[in-house]
Amino acid sequence: MDEPDGALAARVEDWLRANLPAAWVDAIDRDDGEALRRAREHLDVADWWDRLGDAGWFFSSWPVEYGGHGLDSHRAGVVNNVMRRFKVPRTDNPLGINVSQALLRWGSDEQRRRYLPPIAHQREIWVQLFSEPGAGSDLAGLSTRATRDGDQWIINGQKVWSSWAHTAHFGFLLARTDPDVPKHQGLSVFLLDMSTPGITVRPLRQITGEAFFNEVFFDDVACPDTQRFGALGQGWQFASSLLTYERGAGVGGGSAAPSMHVGRSVDALVRHYGRIEDPTLRARLTVAYSREQIAHWTRMRIEAQRRAGRTPGQESSILKLFHSESTQALQTLSLDLEGLNGVAHAPDDRWASTTQYGFLRVRSATIAGGTSEIQRNILGEKVLGLPKEPAADRNIPWSQVLRSS
Repeated sequence: MDEPDGALAARVEDWLRANLPAAWVDAIDRDDGEALRRAREHLDVADWWDRLGDAGWFFSSWPVEYGGHGLDSHRAGVVNNVMRRFKVPRTDNPLGINVSQALLRWGSDEQRRRYLPPIAHQREIWVQLFSEPGAGSDLAGLSTRATRDGDQWIINGQKVWSSWAHTAHFGFLLARTDPDVPKHQGLSVFLLDMSTPGITVRPLRQITGEAFFNEVFFDDVACPDTQRFGALGQGWQFASSLLTYERGAGVGGGSAAPSMHVGRSVDALVRHYGRIEDPTLRARLTVAYSREQIAHWTRMRIEAQRRAGRTPGQESSILKLFHSESTQALQTLSLDLEGLNGVAHAPDDRWASTTQYGFLRVRSATIAGGTSEIQRNILGEKVLGLPKEPAADRNIPWSQVLRSS
């Protein structure tokens, strides 16, 4: 008989209490944000990830032979809810989470045993090398080429908006291997060592002052054929499936590893501001709370479908669109509640600084992982049954498509 949810949650909590610093656990028990911040500053992050990787709780749905616990999506959600409650450190390898799903679904046993343990222990960082300056919304139109040369491939081209490329050890690269078939059919994936000669990474400065988006250039980069992922021409299947997973995980799907949300929550705003006298601001907070509940119920419905053995449809695009725009509205509300102090404040005002950062950071929410416009296209075509947008290049060889030089 399966372990009851309550017993599983208690087992995870016992492990966290034994392995997180005592000051961290005490801060969680007392709901003391400032004490938790101080505890974070003294955490040995490398040691934490080693122990968490050994315990298998961060990726509890992985098969046991690859370091997980083999839990179904519902029970993995039970584990992750406990971890969220204890505010475990965020992963610095979120795209490794995406890649792990591809490895588990399509990778060879050799690839899984080679790459999954370092992802679980956060020893090897990954980057998704998908978007290009001329192929963002139309990803299948990308022009980065991988040309066969004996037992290796020579890669030339450019990627952009490549998160964490500046720290990545490996890249999940989508490149064109056959230009003489329609664009969706000529793509393949490579597991690329980012230390290979010919790779240049240039960080892009963001509105927050950070620089974890990057441009990546490939100049005659050699990649062994043994590093090709899956069969030739299957790249679009892999990439689109990973993007679907990313959209679901990015809005806090129950079985996804703890997500990387930024900014204020509805609960935090209520606790901080108490009763809000301004009727317009109060109404906006009510709408934010309602949207949060709607998203929660939608995720529950998706999980129920999975447990019943039914493959979810386009709910990930629905949630991605809904969450992106809801979180932007919520962070705008948090800035408006703070007033001018949210714009110009003392350097040591951590509440105002975090509020300001959250507002700026989520400006990318309606772009990253697929723009809101693209999500609306997907929903229009696949859910509402509307006709596809005209595309003259859909069924002709990519090499014959007119492109700007």
